[in-house]
Amino acid sequence: MRNLIFFTLILILSACSTGVEKSKEPGVLRITLTADPSDTTITIVNKTYQPDSTSIMYLNIFEAKVYSDSNYAKLVPTLEDFRDDGNYYNIIKRENDNYQTYTIYESYVPPGEFDKIQFGLTASMLYIDGFGIPLQLPEDESLLFDLDLDFFVEENDTTEIKLQIKPLESLVRYRDTYLYKREIEVVNIKHLK
Repeated sequence: MRNLIFFTLILILSACSTGVEKSKEPGVLRITLTADPSDTTITIVNKTYQPDSTSIMYLNIFEAKVYSDSNYAKLVPTLEDFRDDGNYYNIIKRENDNYQTYTIYESYVPPGEFDKIQFGLTASMLYIDGFGIPLQLPEDESLLFDLDLDFFVEENDTTEIKLQIKPLESLVRYRDTYLYKREIEVVNIKHLK
């Protein structure tokens, strides 16, 4: 009788579950940003300028998230980081006559499908050919930039999203400053093993 009760208890307990399932392993999301190679000039007071090795246009990029409907995951700049304090990138910096490509985010995210990337994106000054030109966002524009984009991240895999920005074409003269209208497009989405 005692053995029967013990055996019954073992059967009952082995059929119970804690309700906690093993989590899937994360994937890696890498987001890169470069300037459009065709965006090479800006006209200021009827004179056309090209960026050179002394030209600077720092973008401040911060607070990135990826969304799946209303759920989101925060991104960090590198796999070793724990938070995003924001970073500055000279988007018109050239290497061997090409604009430099920056990895702005490389972060672990839960595997699944996503439908939006959001990050803060501002610029405050353009330095070109000895001029310092103040930049600002249009008054009605948020500091956060939304990029509606369907993509997925697989478990133990890297998804790389290449973004391209038009830093000079995005500028529109307004009084004594230039408005920065942030023209960004997705160039490529790759899944790397």
